[in-house]
Amino acid sequence: MDKLQFGENLGVNLVIICPSRALGYFGASMSALSNLFRARDVRPPVYRAVLRHEIEQAMRLIVGNHRGPASDEQVLDFLSFALGRGIDVAATWVAEVGGKIEWALLPVVSPGRTMLLFTPAAPPRRDCLGTIAGLSDAVSVHFASRGVQLSQMLIDPKATALITAYLACGFVRLAELYYLQTDIRGNEPMPALPPGWAVSTYSAEAHAAFGEAILASYQGSQDCPSLNGVRDVEDVIAGHKAAGDFDPRLWFLLRESGKTLGTLLLNRSPGNNSVELVYLGVAPEARGRGVGDFLMEWARGVSGLEARKHLSLAVDSGNQPALRLYYRHGLMRIGSRVAMVRDLRVLQEPAAAESAPALANYPPAAE
Repeated sequence: MDKLQFGENLGVNLVIICPSRALGYFGASMSALSNLFRARDVRPPVYRAVLRHEIEQAMRLIVGNHRGPASDEQVLDFLSFALGRGIDVAATWVAEVGGKIEWALLPVVSPGRTMLLFTPAAPPRRDCLGTIAGLSDAVSVHFASRGVQLSQMLIDPKATALITAYLACGFVRLAELYYLQTDIRGNEPMPALPPGWAVSTYSAEAHAAFGEAILASYQGSQDCPSLNGVRDVEDVIAGHKAAGDFDPRLWFLLRESGKTLGTLLLNRSPGNNSVELVYLGVAPEARGRGVGDFLMEWARGVSGLEARKHLSLAVDSGNQPALRLYYRHGLMRIGSRVAMVRDLRVLQEPAAAESAPALANYPPAAE
């Protein structure tokens, strides 16, 4: 007797014994068997902008940690921070799977054609890796089509699973950044200018000179060297201006007999009582002459005149000359993050992709 005949006979027998109940049982049993052998119907993830009623849930994911979603207080703190920084949480993107938000990313586009992505800090589940990659790609393609060239993330160095997940999404590990800070008493003296040295501030007329000084300081620099030549200097300057509250009176150019020695860019930090050292660069031919020390004393003195309580900055952990300089001037490490970058130009026009310098992963030996 073959299987088909056995099934048919079983059905007939059940109907004869108890027509109403047996027919229902038989139908339910066959349905269960059919579901067992049928490939499971899994709806693919949907990648889209967050809906208004989903913002709180998305923020709980993004602000949360390895212990779980964020608390009400943590979400409110982040919303206050976002409001102070002009961050639009309604710009969040989500990955929806079966009606549930599985992952979220908050893109913050900045001048200079860059974008910072806030990502959940929780370690990703293995079955969620494809969803993370899909959302990352969807956000990248969307903003690449709008002219954004570089996407950035800052991730806790201990979150190795999360770092690995984003490495698989096309991001590269740029550097581990150390966040340094020092207290400002308010009575720090301005350093005396050595003979022949002069300090000037930023202006439209000095714009080109600042750009030249920044580019010159990249030569031989150990600060995120893989970024050298990747970005246009106009984008670099626009990005520096957007890093806090820009005031041209806090951007300085140091010259000797008309020749640039170095540049110092300071911005007021919004929402706190700090001055951020956005960039300090020394011309290659001026290194070893105390230019860096002079600019750090100048930065401390200006911070005091601004009545600020702290001077803070971020630096590549592999930049040992810069770290020695900063430590000499009293800055201390208060935290660190792994900076990850994805070049979005490869998602734009072919010509732009071909001309874009490649980004390399930060060397593991420097970790």
